Amino acid sequence: MTNLHFNYKDIFRAGRLGFSAKKMWLAFLGSIVGFIGYTLFSYLAYISAGIEIGEIWETFRLLPMYPMGLQWFCWLFWIVGFLWLTIVCLLTGVAISKVTYEQLKGDEFYEIKEAIKFTFKHGKSAILAPIILVLFIAMLVVMGIILSAITWIPYVGQLFFALMAIPAFAVSLFILYLVIVIMVSIAIGPSIVGCTGNDTFDTLFESFSVINDQPWRFIVYQFLLKLVMITGIVILGFFAAKAIFLCHDIIDIVVPSAKLDNIFMNAAHYVKISIPALIPSDFANLFVGYVDTIGMPNLLFPPPYMTAYQGFTGAITSFLLGIIYYLIILFVASLGLSIYWAGNTLIFTVLVKKKDDKNLLEIKDEPIEETKIDEPSTEGKDENDTKATEPDEKVKKPRKKKETDTSGE
Repeated sequence: MTNLHFNYKDIFRAGRLGFSAKKMWLAFLGSIVGFIGYTLFSYLAYISAGIEIGEIWETFRLLPMYPMGLQWFCWLFWIVGFLWLTIVCLLTGVAISKVTYEQLKGDEFYEIKEAIKFTFKHGKSAILAPIILVLFIAMLVVMGIILSAITWIPYVGQLFFALMAIPAFAVSLFILYLVIVIMVSIAIGPSIVGCTGNDTFDTLFESFSVINDQPWRFIVYQFLLKLVMITGIVILGFFAAKAIFLCHDIIDIVVPSAKLDNIFMNAAHYVKISIPALIPSDFANLFVGYVDTIGMPNLLFPPPYMTAYQGFTGAITSFLLGIIYYLIILFVASLGLSIYWAGNTLIFTVLVKKKDDKNLLEIKDEPIEETKIDEPSTEGKDENDTKATEPDEKVKKPRKKKETDTSGE
């Protein structure tokens, strides 16, 4: 069992715990599944507006952003894709949190397949917890709209509006509180399920408890976790870029430079990362500066496609290399996801100790009840079979021979 400090110092363990082959592999698989669904529905959102696939590709490549300025039904497709990505991310968080929790308890060899089984069994709690809160907020909003219709009644309606002003303010404040709890349940809900296996109600209860009892610790710990996560991504991204350059230099010893540069440039043409417009310009400029520093500006501004070297085979090679570029990007992102969910597992463990004075790492797994094997029934058997199986109670003992009297009469 890992000995924790149960304070902010434990958050810095997230980098080491997240840099794990098992957790990064789970994050990598989750990223692939999530982004495939997101890409399909995002393309459908733009196609439904009559935009050509080629135009979508030139603008976004494989990851279209939200459809700004398009019809409302286009947003429906995009929202479905975004929800798919969110659900897959939450389930991935449950699996990574479970592996991290077992590792903290001392089980370094907890298997990936066991984490996936656990996720399929208990992961719905991490999904349903924020959904229930969203539905409850929607119900409050609908009730407010219905009550506001009473204001249409002459004279009485205005008086009713004045009387209901204070309750309406209280409900609105409560809705904002529920929005904060939704954000907390999304951030830490998978780790709650991964550590405890709680159902939906208990996951909601822990989310309310965290934000009510330990709000400032939760905020500070999340801030520290983001710093650790960004640091890990920056370092791994730097070495991933240098590894690509090293690979290029080694191959350049044998392969002609014209051929190699053509393949790499056309492969870079297939890759593009779009920065969402909602991100503040300062953060966007930091990302652009980082990409330039590691020597990968093509990620944001892909070069034009050149005539493939050696025709068809060169085009196929560039396309496959472009896919490998995307896999490398997901590999770097998987470290960030792994650190994030491993860190939230630490955060929840520390907060439970603070608010409930309970060490989750000392909780032993419930033993599996052994199923009692019923004795085979003897009904319907012949009496001869029953007698044959019963032991013979009366076993005849051999008689002792009488000793002969050898003495004379």
